[in-house]
Amino acid sequence: MLTVITSEVHPFHSAKEVLLRFTPNQANIPPSELELIGKGDGTFTAKGTYLSIPGNWQVQAVVRREGEFDAFGNFNFTLQKPGATSEAAGILRQTGLLILCLGLLCALFTLSIAVKPGLRLGAGIPATLLMIGLGVFYLARPIPVSTEQANPIPPNSESVAAGQAVFTVHCVSCHGETGKGDGPLGVVLNPRPADLSQHAIPGVHTDAQLYEWITDGFPGSAMPAWKSRLSDTDRWNLVNFIRTSAPRQ
Repeated sequence: MLTVITSEVHPFHSAKEVLLRFTPNQANIPPSELELIGKGDGTFTAKGTYLSIPGNWQVQAVVRREGEFDAFGNFNFTLQKPGATSEAAGILRQTGLLILCLGLLCALFTLSIAVKPGLRLGAGIPATLLMIGLGVFYLARPIPVSTEQANPIPPNSESVAAGQAVFTVHCVSCHGETGKGDGPLGVVLNPRPADLSQHAIPGVHTDAQLYEWITDGFPGSAMPAWKSRLSDTDRWNLVNFIRTSAPRQ
């Protein structure tokens, strides 16, 4: 949400267009723009996935007015890597507490039963220390961090067209024009190139996974790494184009 006010601190209503322009400072990705919708009280809102790569970002607010120069406002900030979900953190804590409680129960049981001191020292106490140690380990274990990035380029017609151009030049010879893995070189490869129409089905793979295979190649296949030949933008555009090959329901 963006609030626009005049120099007299009154809500501004007469904007022709209000945009937010997102520019990552650490990746070879062009700026993306998001048009905001006015609510009539000086506030403008919109939703979208535009802050997707951890690192330094610049967000520029652009206010366009009839018969006036555009007004700009720049904001710089650092986007941290997302942490684990509360569910994952809760599971770690619950596991640690459960094992710790079992260790304490084991200690009480060892001290309460009448057995030979040698058996108590040789079995009961080591088992107790092991359980308590595991409990402390899970409680002190760092919470896992999710580093998978979202696709920073909207799958609009421009991106899909750019991805198709890249696909035609670099991918058709193996994957074929429709991505079925039946290109003139693909039919002689063993294993055959992937049928991209199946990998493009929503929910089968994330955009980040497809991007990683394009970037680093696919293990156990003839799929090469393209990170040194295609820019970040080209690879994300290619992901957006590959998505269009999914079978239509």
